[in-house]
Amino acid sequence: MRTILAALLVALSLQTPVQAESTAAPPTGCGFHTLGTLPLTGATTAGTALDAGYPQGPRVYSVTSSASGPALLGIRDARDGRLIGERPLPLALGSWAVTVAPDHSVYVGSYNATAGAMGRLFRYTPSTDQVSELGIPIATETFVWTVAASPDGTAVYGGTSPTGKLFRYDTATGAYTDLGSPVPGDQFVRDLAVGEDGTLYAGVGAGSMKVAVLSPGGTVERTIDPPAAVEGTGYAYDVDVAGHYLLVRFSTSTGESPMGVYDLSRRRWKEVVADVGSLTVGGGRHGHDLYLFQHGELVSYDLRTGKITELGFTEYGGGAARTLGWLGNTLVGTSSTGRIWHFDRGTGQGTLLDGTLTGQPVSIRSLGTGPDGRIYAGGFFTGGLAAYDPATGETENWPNVGQSEGMVTHNGKLYLGVYPGARIYEFDGTAPRLLLDLGDQEQDRPFAMISAGELLAFGTVPKAGTHGGALGLLDPATGRAVIKRDIIPGHSIIGLAYRDGVVYGATSAFGGTSTPRGEAVAFAYDIATDSLKWQTNPVPGDLALGSIAFDDAGRLWGLTPDSLFELDPATGRTVRAVQHQTYPWSSATQVWLDTNLVFHKGFLWGKVQGKVYRIDPGTMTFARIARPISNLVLGPDGHLYLSRFENFSTYRIC
Repeated sequence: MRTILAALLVALSLQTPVQAESTAAPPTGCGFHTLGTLPLTGATTAGTALDAGYPQGPRVYSVTSSASGPALLGIRDARDGRLIGERPLPLALGSWAVTVAPDHSVYVGSYNATAGAMGRLFRYTPSTDQVSELGIPIATETFVWTVAASPDGTAVYGGTSPTGKLFRYDTATGAYTDLGSPVPGDQFVRDLAVGEDGTLYAGVGAGSMKVAVLSPGGTVERTIDPPAAVEGTGYAYDVDVAGHYLLVRFSTSTGESPMGVYDLSRRRWKEVVADVGSLTVGGGRHGHDLYLFQHGELVSYDLRTGKITELGFTEYGGGAARTLGWLGNTLVGTSSTGRIWHFDRGTGQGTLLDGTLTGQPVSIRSLGTGPDGRIYAGGFFTGGLAAYDPATGETENWPNVGQSEGMVTHNGKLYLGVYPGARIYEFDGTAPRLLLDLGDQEQDRPFAMISAGELLAFGTVPKAGTHGGALGLLDPATGRAVIKRDIIPGHSIIGLAYRDGVVYGATSAFGGTSTPRGEAVAFAYDIATDSLKWQTNPVPGDLALGSIAFDDAGRLWGLTPDSLFELDPATGRTVRAVQHQTYPWSSATQVWLDTNLVFHKGFLWGKVQGKVYRIDPGTMTFARIARPISNLVLGPDGHLYLSRFENFSTYRIC
């Protein structure tokens, strides 16, 4: 089972593409033109909760994420899936954190990395049908991963990133208390559970995978180490209390998702259950039985005997399954694609209810040019792939494609680098074909992809909690692959270029943790001799470089978040460098690929810090042409194509 978002990304399938749509005629003339949005939409619901005892009938609350916000809180009848309403959550892009308090109030913790928006807490009051925005619990935190209400309803606790903090919200006074980091050094408080006596259990990551045990006031009383059988680093990803057992599903850097059963009375691990795919485990408890997902199938697990019984139910709506709770003998759950499902333990039959949530725009994660002359865009989080024809303005989309971090045309075909597991797919316009999966080598994000002669070259960022990316070389014709893990020790490989049998790379000193390993490096790798020709630090002090590219004179250029540099390809010597703006390296906790760089018609064209520039290689001067922008690619028609959130645009070079 892949870690973190693996199950949330819709699997690559053989589904045919959605029919092409006609749009407005392509623009003419020079300069910037808005092209609207591409057909990338989805109902992605990471955060969901059940209120089985609501007086007017049981309800399911789900938050649908949105590219540029606001996210929507969907309110549905748990019995038939009927949509009761959808309420916006201002300044939220989405949520993993939804809980129902004893008074039926619904609390939602959100995420938003935009300065001033950050991670917020919301309360929905069913009696008034109103959403209240409760502010930012901790000013430094961008993401509220989990929320849990105390049994007496006096408090709501939350866990955050990027510094792994806990907070307590007093429901009577509205006051927040910063409870600090229960396990200092871990970046995430990933999940929370509250026992009947008010004891708080906090699962952390992405390093230690410990569970902190805290008093109701927030004092850390002890920490529980993961079982010896759980290897690697990662997260205590889901935490639940079931009687005198603590259930912890781990998500590890090795790609495994075991569930530990901890005896709270004896203070020891009782058992480890392999390959648990449920996003939550406690919601499926019925007496001594837990209802879980293994390998995409619902199973029951007996807490007393450890016996697992397969139940044959697999049609839960795709993505990742979340068990929520019971309505009599019916288990209610959701999938991350927004669907509600039921399983009747009496009849052994499962039912998938019709989807009723409104699909939301998906952010464009990556842009690339295809062998057919179209511009391709990969969707963030919920995935999807869309194509735009510069000649006609027509678009086409394939919804069941995972989150593409990178894409490139190689020998007449389009290749996708998909998160998680650093999966490499070949795409012929109908069915993506899996060629390589580096999840078992602790790799996750293939941002950098380049055509390197007869080989496809790619660079990766490792899984959360680990260091050491990889340089990969793949021959699609034979399937032969060479994977150079940790070619620059501790670094991720985020930029690639190719010329005359040599792959040139640029690194980030950040891997899957917030701690960088030295300064960023540029390097040259000779394919024939399987050796590094050189490596250098072209911009002292920079912790990540970014995109690199050759110009038509054979000069090698690199664009970092704060500098432009030229290297001698033969030796790696820095020929020239100029700082184009400042960057807060001292406070940076994770910097991967923040730049795009291409050469065309005598100029370098670069995207950095949300702005697009035309750069004169002779004088190394920058002329800004557009902002804010997240992605840039040079189209086969000689014009630039740009994106920001779900918005798609072009800059016509004349």
